[in-house]
Amino acid sequence: MKNNKIIPLFSYSVILLLSACTHRGAVIEGTLPSDKYDQQMVYWVPFEGEHPRPVDSVRIQNNTFRLVISPHNLNKMGIIRLGYLQRFGLQELLVFTDPGKVKVEIDSISNAKGTPLNNVLQSWKERKQTYDMEAFALRKKIIDADTNQQDSIKAEFENLSAAYYRDVYQIVRKNKDNEIGKFIFSIHKSYFTPEQIDELRITE
Repeated sequence: MKNNKIIPLFSYSVILLLSACTHRGAVIEGTLPSDKYDQQMVYWVPFEGEHPRPVDSVRIQNNTFRLVISPHNLNKMGIIRLGYLQRFGLQELLVFTDPGKVKVEIDSISNAKGTPLNNVLQSWKERKQTYDMEAFALRKKIIDADTNQQDSIKAEFENLSAAYYRDVYQIVRKNKDNEIGKFIFSIHKSYFTPEQIDELRITE
């Protein structure tokens, strides 16, 4: 009799394990820089299209939150943000809701890592942030420079931009078959040459 009970229990455990493996959801676990955000709400909202009501959200407790993404929002690009009055000084954060656990830090410079696609997305965001800072500094130098210095600074700016778009192209090329590659491509398509676009063959 005992063996007869053990077999159904074992079978049920296997079913639960297989179900968990085949229906993995997306979970976003995050931290904030101080306790002044405790009891405030943090939201994940779609990057494009209409925002479903209610949006995915959770309350912050002890500088942390754990946000479970709804099934209808899986495998989508979205933005992590706080409420309108609380988001000052915090950088909104792009997060793709592929299955798995994403670790995020919300601060003046935010980041997200943990799943393969979000790791790629974070690499691009860091590269873009570096480029934006350097490009801003060069634009300011051009404005402040004498006329005879502007040409050399403009050439430096062009070299900086060319290096950035080469790096972006390589990121897209390695990820052209996933949603992150397609997303980054959609933002930078106008900067790619016709030959690069043809080589990528990305269907938008």
